[in-house]
Amino acid sequence: MRKYIYLTLIILFFTGCSITKVREESFDSIINTVLYKDTTLSNVSFDGYKFYLPRGARVSENKDYNLEINDNDNKYYLYVDTISYYYKTKSTHEVDNNIFYSKNLSYKDNFGYVDISEIDNKYFLEIMYNYAKVEAYVPKDNLYDSFLNICYILSTIDFNDSAISYRLSNKELEATTEEFDIFKSKKDTDDFLQYIEEFDKYEDNKNIGKDQDVIETEED
Repeated sequence: MRKYIYLTLIILFFTGCSITKVREESFDSIINTVLYKDTTLSNVSFDGYKFYLPRGARVSENKDYNLEINDNDNKYYLYVDTISYYYKTKSTHEVDNNIFYSKNLSYKDNFGYVDISEIDNKYFLEIMYNYAKVEAYVPKDNLYDSFLNICYILSTIDFNDSAISYRLSNKELEATTEEFDIFKSKKDTDDFLQYIEEFDKYEDNKNIGKDQDVIETEED
């Protein structure tokens, strides 16, 4: 009996380790095969930049260079920093080994970082790359699909130098671009938990409609 218990524990131990390893390799694989890929794909265009929006996703709100993107399950915030791009501003990021996943990004002239924090059994994703950043707060089941979608978006950001130069010369960008530091991880700010609550409000509102549908069906 003891041998059987020990054998079971050993199997569980090694199985758990292999699952963790696969998960880590999945992020790295997506980064290497999707994010670090030279592509000209685009199906969405705005003044100063364009990018590829994955199937099933749509832009639900546009505030100049800050977009809210929704798919069937999640909400993403995209911030595009055309000013930092134009002046080729660079910054460093410190890998945080205390969170679920943290990594510095570097491919050719592009740089950035990934920070994924586990909060209340969900995951807050912060991915900055190519002078743009996407944030999302998703459940475990959506983690890898969301990560993949974000990498598709960021890998295809393509800036229009002429449009950016024109708007800068007319000081349009200074008046319209919302102040947002894409180089700084949200987890290091004082209002981090408050920001997470805003994502949760979206989830609550999204589920209200589903609950009403269920109630109406039951009444019928």
